[in-house]
Amino acid sequence: MEKVTVFGAGNVGATVAFFLSHSLELEISLIDIDGDKARGVALDIAHSLPVLGLSSRLEGGSDPGLVEGSSLVIVTAGFARRPGMSRSELSGENAKIVRQIARECSVLAEKCIAVIVTNPVDEMTYLFWKESGFTHDKVMGMAGVLDTSRFLYYLKTVAGLDPKSTRAMVLGTHGDDMIPLTNWSRHCGKSLEEVVDGKALDECIEKTRGAGAEIVSLLKSGSAYYAPAVSVSIMARQILQDTGNVVPVSAYLTGEYGIEDVFIGVPTRLNRKGVAEVVELPLSERELGDLRRCASRVRKRVGEILV
Repeated sequence: MEKVTVFGAGNVGATVAFFLSHSLELEISLIDIDGDKARGVALDIAHSLPVLGLSSRLEGGSDPGLVEGSSLVIVTAGFARRPGMSRSELSGENAKIVRQIARECSVLAEKCIAVIVTNPVDEMTYLFWKESGFTHDKVMGMAGVLDTSRFLYYLKTVAGLDPKSTRAMVLGTHGDDMIPLTNWSRHCGKSLEEVVDGKALDECIEKTRGAGAEIVSLLKSGSAYYAPAVSVSIMARQILQDTGNVVPVSAYLTGEYGIEDVFIGVPTRLNRKGVAEVVELPLSERELGDLRRCASRVRKRVGEILV
């Protein structure tokens, strides 16, 4: 039975463990600084399996040794964004946690693929890669799947577009600089810019960019977790099932799109090797320019973390 470890037994981590245990037959370890919480979550999820005829195995605790033998590690541990707090303000609080987990994985799970969820995700993914010593194709961040799902939601609720007939994608950062592709994205074969009124399309973009902050303001004590957990679980399934499907993730660029030495949201082909390929879409000049400016800002923030 293949082993997956989730660092962080909070809302996102617990929901990831729940979703994956009901989707695939896995051995799942939950690791949290609060060992009893991790054990309790693991036991609760395990109790849900027999009645459904499912056979995943779960364990939880605070011992980093639980990660040993994992083929996939998902990092959700860290502080959640609070009302009025930007993702970039999370950097200082979460960098220490991510550094420690990266070092533990480099010793105990040196052959794993790592998916980083902790915010700000592009910076934390770069930090994990540097601290772990893993090759860059084995490390990625979760952002694009979630942001694309949110974009599709608002294209439906604001502009009336059926997601089943819409091919859309969001690139860039998981924050204010995200880039919903309006020229490349298509509905029934036509560009979104051709089929959606300009004012409505702008509203879809703004709602997508502000979706996380809106949820934080409504919850008042916490942040989104159902949609993020499903999004990272989709990535996990692409990897574990060796699909080779194209999925937007925060991946390391080595010249693709004219960008180097940064993790940023781009389309990638995922399989058992991790990021098998960064797929270069035929972006418009405006979309490409936005992506390059976004990468420059991420690179600057990463430099501030590594100082």
